[in-house]
Amino acid sequence: MGMFKTAPHVAALAFSGLIAVALSPAAHSQDALPAGVEAMLRQAAGRDAAALDLAESLARDAFPDQAEPIAALAGSLRKDKKEAERAVKRQAASNILAGWSGEAEAGAALSTGNSDDRTLSLRVDLLKETVKWRHEVTAGADLQRADGQNSKERFEAGYEANYFISPRFYAAGEFGWERDTFAGYRHRLTETVGAGYVVIDGDGTRLSVEGGPGARHTFIVDTPGEAGEQHEFVFRAAADFTQDLSDSAKFAQSLKTLVGAKNTTVEATSSLTARINALFSARVAFTLRHETDPPDDRKATDTLSRATLVYSF
Repeated sequence: MGMFKTAPHVAALAFSGLIAVALSPAAHSQDALPAGVEAMLRQAAGRDAAALDLAESLARDAFPDQAEPIAALAGSLRKDKKEAERAVKRQAASNILAGWSGEAEAGAALSTGNSDDRTLSLRVDLLKETVKWRHEVTAGADLQRADGQNSKERFEAGYEANYFISPRFYAAGEFGWERDTFAGYRHRLTETVGAGYVVIDGDGTRLSVEGGPGARHTFIVDTPGEAGEQHEFVFRAAADFTQDLSDSAKFAQSLKTLVGAKNTTVEATSSLTARINALFSARVAFTLRHETDPPDDRKATDTLSRATLVYSF
């Protein structure tokens, strides 16, 4: 839930800051850090870590004789920012309702004439991070109606909790619910536990992997009683990758696999998000879902393409 690079903005900020320093009477002083450089570094620190890194590098290149005080100020700003973030997380840990952020996305399509089609896609993603914990709640619905008949009805919801043992290694627990009558499932419940590891986290790139055992309970459409129920142990493997493409565009790829004795499910989602302003973004996404042993008369592979408007809060 999306951070974007701010390098182009910081480059412009750095350029204007260095010009101001060059015109300042204090620009050539050897005794104190130029005021314009200090202002530039503080403003960059208010954006993100990548912005501060770039601003520090530009300032040190422009004023090599001031490299030490520039590095000292940048280090102090990094420390202050980390402490402020930890304070926010500590406060969030003490109040279950505090510290949540998230996004809501919606997309719709309507066609009339030779065909009468309506499509609606809705999603909500909530995230809360404390010093040790990360909580994520998701919910979504994809509905389609063609020529007066429902042709797709999929609902899903999930909760995942991560407890960070170290900055990169964490314990994970997940609960998921889904309903997709056109895929043959009245309900499907999944509970898993396991461990995760953040492989890459920096320079606009993040990759995490996790896995562990669990159980899945499937209730099949139009098959009452025990014959319509499947209960099995599963192993879950998942990977999430995000890459900032620019200051306003981000690519994301997720892969989830549930391996069971009766059925294996693979789900992959690719998305591209472009920020419109501070609150709204446009997103296109493609999801592929494959079942190795779907209910009778159901296809093994489903795909879904979405174009949505995203509101961040």
